Parts: sequence; C-alpha cells; structure tokens
Amino acid sequence: MRTFAEVLHPTSIYDLVEFSIRECIKREQRMRICSYCGKYFAIPRRNTAEFCNLTVDENGHTCREVGAVKRWAEKKNLDELFKEYRREYKKRFNWIKAGKISPGAFYAWSATAKGKRDECAAGKISFDEFKQWLAES
Repeated sequence: MRTFAEVLHPTSIYDLVEFSIRECIKREQRMRICSYCGKYFAIPRRNTAEFCNLTVDENGHTCREVGAVKRWAEKKNLDELFKEYRREYKKRFNWIKAGKISPGAFYAWSATAKGKRDECAAGKISFDEFKQWLAES
C-alpha cells in the first residue's frame, strides 16, 4: 500500500514558521490572545478558553491556573458582601490558632455565616443586618 505525505525541506527558520502557519490555516485552527500574558495561543476544544497553558512562574503555574485565580479575586474584591464575610472568616479562623475557639465551633459558625451571606445576596436580609449579625455572632 502506498501513501502520500508532504515533505518539508527547510532552508531557513522562516520555512519552518511558514509551514507551521500554513498547517494552522489548513486545519482551520483558531487563535486567541491570552487574557493573562497577552500571547497568542491555539484555542483547544473548548471554545471559551481565555488563558493559555504557558508556564508563568518558577513554581510551574500556568496562565490558565494563575489567570483564573486572579479573575476570581478581582471579581470578589468588588463584592462588598463577600469582603465583609471574608474579613470576619479570616479573623475567626485565626482564633483557632490562638486557642480562642475550637475548630468545631468555628466550622459551625462558618456554616451559619455562609447561610446568612447567601440570604443577604438573595435580598432576604439587608447588608447592614448582615454586618450587624457578624458583629454580634
């Protein structure tokens, strides 16, 4: 059985670049600019990918990992309800280390606080009522 294949005989690095570009065009490979590093990347199967897989730090983290966390943090930093909840959560979590509260009591408070936070987000209680509950609980 005989098969045909394209054979490339590059004479310069530009021949390799041109070949790669032609292959992308032939395969209708779509490209996008990474929202984190700003470099082009081929869009994988998911059409919604915003971040590439390039390694961005010495710990081996990729744009996809770091970018998603950064985007989440930016979104949450604009949310006053979440900031208020998070501030109180961190304070009480540190109480465990200081021995002021048991882990069981903290996690019970945390579950109740999440419920109150969700009630506030749904409009069942006001933001001021939520802040007051945090201060009194």
